[in-house]
Amino acid sequence: MGFIVKYIKIKNDAFNINERIKALNPNYFVVYNTQDQRYEVHNSSQHTSTFCITCDSGLNCSVLTKLRKTKIENLQKIMDEIDESNQKREDEIKRVALDKAEFKAREMFDYAKAREDCDFCDAYTTTWC
Repeated sequence: MGFIVKYIKIKNDAFNINERIKALNPNYFVVYNTQDQRYEVHNSSQHTSTFCITCDSGLNCSVLTKLRKTKIENLQKIMDEIDESNQKREDEIKRVALDKAEFKAREMFDYAKAREDCDFCDAYTTTWC
């Protein structure tokens, strides 16, 4: 039974992405995950898990952009973006629910209005026949 290597540490690459990643943070290092067949950036200064991000599209400039965007210095901006996105989603859910309720109410009103045995004179009272 052979030993299977899951991670291969990347020390250099054709476009010097690894060096540019190190320039952002000297604690970053790049590995290739042979099981998932993707590149990953890890941070050696993290104690429990060194995992930072995955590079599904390969080791290219998009990795640098993603690392710059997710830097700890940008934490407040990222949190604000998440809050704004959540608020928009919540507002959309409320709007859809109100639209459905309005449609159903209109449908019930039109149905009742079309019936001959429905008397609208006391439609808004709490008196029941």
